[in-house]
Amino acid sequence: MLIKDVSILEDGRLRRDVNIAIDGSRIAVIGPGVADESSDGELIDGSGKLAIPGLVNAHTHLAMTLFRGYADDMELLPWLSEKIWPLEAKLTAEDVRWGVKLGCLEMIRSGITCYNDMYYFMDETARATKEMGLRAFLCEVLFDMRPDQIERAEPFIRRWKGDDLIVPAVGPHAVYTCSEETLSRALDLAEEHDVILHIHLSETRSEVESFEKNCNKSPVAYLDSLGFLSGRVVAAHCVWLSPKDISIIAERGVNVAHCSISNHKLASGIAPLDRLASAGANICLGTDGASSNNSLNIFQEMKTTAIAQKCAHSRPDLFSAGEVWKMATENAYAAFGLDLGIRTGALADLALIDLQKPWFFPLTDGNILSHLVYSAQGGVDTTIVDGKVLMKGGVIPGEEAILERAQEQFLDLLTR
Repeated sequence: MLIKDVSILEDGRLRRDVNIAIDGSRIAVIGPGVADESSDGELIDGSGKLAIPGLVNAHTHLAMTLFRGYADDMELLPWLSEKIWPLEAKLTAEDVRWGVKLGCLEMIRSGITCYNDMYYFMDETARATKEMGLRAFLCEVLFDMRPDQIERAEPFIRRWKGDDLIVPAVGPHAVYTCSEETLSRALDLAEEHDVILHIHLSETRSEVESFEKNCNKSPVAYLDSLGFLSGRVVAAHCVWLSPKDISIIAERGVNVAHCSISNHKLASGIAPLDRLASAGANICLGTDGASSNNSLNIFQEMKTTAIAQKCAHSRPDLFSAGEVWKMATENAYAAFGLDLGIRTGALADLALIDLQKPWFFPLTDGNILSHLVYSAQGGVDTTIVDGKVLMKGGVIPGEEAILERAQEQFLDLLTR
């Protein structure tokens, strides 16, 4: 495959009229005048477009796209207990299949090539994701109230370990839904199979205050006392953190999956990203589920993250476009061990963005990162994962059928 006459980012600036040759699942060579030496010979016209490395959604619940707009304008715990958990009790594998496919459509259109998910019916999630062609880190969500989920965790890992696109993980939901025994079992399982641990952490003030009252420790300190925290942990949210919590997260190498829009919409708070960054913590970006966001768009997350932090601290210099761009790309690659980027030898996960859109004008070689973070409202033309084209010219094969089936599945779910 050859992407011809495309622009790329080089030290935050545009480098124009470059060819990108892809051979199999990897980028073979990049440069002017590069020819296609692969076996398929597919040619993609990159003129007027920007090739970006695949964006990563570091925390979501993809099947919850079926719940988009179902329960708005509520705080987290009532939202969960009164709306989400009762509906989730009725979910079937078929619901999850079509919710995942719907979510994959949206992420493909947003330049997201990899996502990190914890939910139910993970085998169905994995199969649907592979059919859509995306890369994913997936784990069964573990609750004390659902011991059957705990028993599914290891068999799921064994079935999917070594797959080209699906990377199994372990997903204890949170400290307020998992006992010490469950958390310890999750840790042992992750270490035995050398996979990531994915957990919600310190998302709301009430969650943290209640836990501290009952356990005399913050959720972060509690997990640290169990030996749970390390570089294999992806901790979603991390909104309510003490200075000690921040030091622990940074010292243990925990990866923070910041979900700005979901946190704002649920009024959970604004995460102390300035102090996390100063301490050296690795910060990535996630959307959370479309039930609480209500979209799956990392461009929106980048802008919201930057402007919320600037406003919260009355400092317009906080979190430049370049710094936030790294959260969606390089920081996420480090968190998940992904060999991605627009460079020779990297996995061929990338997107082409149509620069001939009003929100990219006026355009100079030096303002492109600003436009990507603060201005972009769409324009992803082509998405490629593992060297395979998932969308070209804005067309995803089979999209209409997926939209129709997802609609039918949601309406059926409501009547059960």
